[in-house]
Amino acid sequence: MTTVLIASQPEEVRNLLPWAAHLAASRGSDLTVLLLQRKTGEPRLIDVSAEPQADDSELVTQTRLSVEQLSSNTASDDSRPDPAGSEEIGTDGTAPAPSKIKVQLQQLIGEHLTSRLIASIDEMTPALIVVPAPTISKEQKADEDWQTMLLAAVDCDAFLMRDYSTGVEQRVRVGVFVTDGADNEAALDYAERLVDHLGGGGTATALYVEPNISDFAESVGRRQLDNALNRLLRRTERDVFRRRVIVAGSTAEAFRELKPEEFDLLLMGTRNLRRMRRFLQASPVSNGAPGTPIPAVAVVKGGESFSSRLKKKKAAQRLRSVVPQLSREERVDLVSRVQDISKWDFDFVFLMSLATLIACLGLAENSGAVIVGAMLVAPLMTPIAGVGLGVAHANAHLTRVAFRTAIRGFVTAIIIGILFGLCVQGCASLGWLSPLHGISEASPLRLFPHEMESRTQPQFYDLLIALASGAAAADAMGRHNLFSALPGVAIAAALVPPIATSGIALSHGELTKGGGALLLFLTNMVTIVPGTSLVFRAVGVRSQKEGPNAARWPRHVLLLLVLLSLLITIIIESGHRFR
Repeated sequence: MTTVLIASQPEEVRNLLPWAAHLAASRGSDLTVLLLQRKTGEPRLIDVSAEPQADDSELVTQTRLSVEQLSSNTASDDSRPDPAGSEEIGTDGTAPAPSKIKVQLQQLIGEHLTSRLIASIDEMTPALIVVPAPTISKEQKADEDWQTMLLAAVDCDAFLMRDYSTGVEQRVRVGVFVTDGADNEAALDYAERLVDHLGGGGTATALYVEPNISDFAESVGRRQLDNALNRLLRRTERDVFRRRVIVAGSTAEAFRELKPEEFDLLLMGTRNLRRMRRFLQASPVSNGAPGTPIPAVAVVKGGESFSSRLKKKKAAQRLRSVVPQLSREERVDLVSRVQDISKWDFDFVFLMSLATLIACLGLAENSGAVIVGAMLVAPLMTPIAGVGLGVAHANAHLTRVAFRTAIRGFVTAIIIGILFGLCVQGCASLGWLSPLHGISEASPLRLFPHEMESRTQPQFYDLLIALASGAAAADAMGRHNLFSALPGVAIAAALVPPIATSGIALSHGELTKGGGALLLFLTNMVTIVPGTSLVFRAVGVRSQKEGPNAARWPRHVLLLLVLLSLLITIIIESGHRFR
């Protein structure tokens, strides 16, 4: 088990090495200092723990000096380098460690280091990595620095840390911001470990920020803090922490309430990278004034347990073994093809108009065969499936393009349906055609032909049919050998006939039946998207940004569609109950 400090600048090593050493000692682990140096050529990992070399970079030389400053001043047999070239260090003298730890120096050299760095960390399987916090601006995107990309990829515990001092006091004072929905347990655990390891009368304080919404805000915050600590810690651990409530509107205001000399280290635990960045942006920074104490600030990202990683890995492997994955070329071809045929252009408008007209004629003639032909001609399934592909791929551009095309196709179809219904009424009034609906012998109600009536009363089964159709469409679109299944999917989905039915019914003033047909189309559209999205993900179409740094909007879209499906189900069942 090892702790890894990653740095690319000498000042990062000087400031963070003491903290990394004590964090490693508090966990009983060794320490590896991994230095990053960008240089032309393929990335390569070099062990620089041996004796100094003439070609050592300035970063390596400065790191050796920092390690020597941490080393014990008393020579002993235990302080000699081990055969592997690693050194043993004590501490900086201000906060002696109870035992010495081994430190190893490695250097990663080359261009485009991030991917190689992530692979190296995976090979080391560290218990903890300590990473210098990047310089963050509001204009900067969340994935423009290697630190954020690394934290999004690793599974181990991680400290994203900033410190402007060069030492760790023996009487360390740690403050932990306990916030709702955060990874508080990891931050509290590390604070307790540090205070216990360093000893010397150090303190750990749990901080809670409560909005100033009433005159008893502080009392409410204290109760919330007590509840959180009771939930997260054992009784013996709770006694370690002092409690403090800060009445403020935000974390940035809370920082201003703290005196710089009150704490040596301020922590917050979270797995959310955006919250990490907001915390670091709000935290105090060095103003360059000599003698002004600035506490170190760190965001703690708790890693997944080994069993959790193993279960996830086994589940992913089992899925891949059962569901053949699309190759990169197949995924590129799929996204490009669907994006191209989901555009609103002449071909789409032409086919959509013809399909709607054919569906209207089939409904008027009460001919199922003609209606099936309309389903085969209609291109509306493609943009709806394109929305599902865009959600699975977190491709906002494709999602917007496909959604707009689907909505425009729907508007085109319903306008044609209304115009067709008005034309039939006009011709019927002149005696050229028979009216589309009338009073049957079996019922006093005015009825349309059976093919139309059956589409004005959606069933719960229609929702399941649409879900299965969406899943089948995604699988067929992703694999060239399954293209022959797409016509069957188009027939099962039955998107255009309900729109045509709604248009005709609305043109006759039958708002209830027109609304029922629209509900059937909405049922199909709302359920097809999650069906296609889930299958596209299962066959390997996923966003490159996974984990905490993944885009949130696809999850929001799927959640919205699920809620809409539940609402539609309630409406359908309520309609049957009162019919």
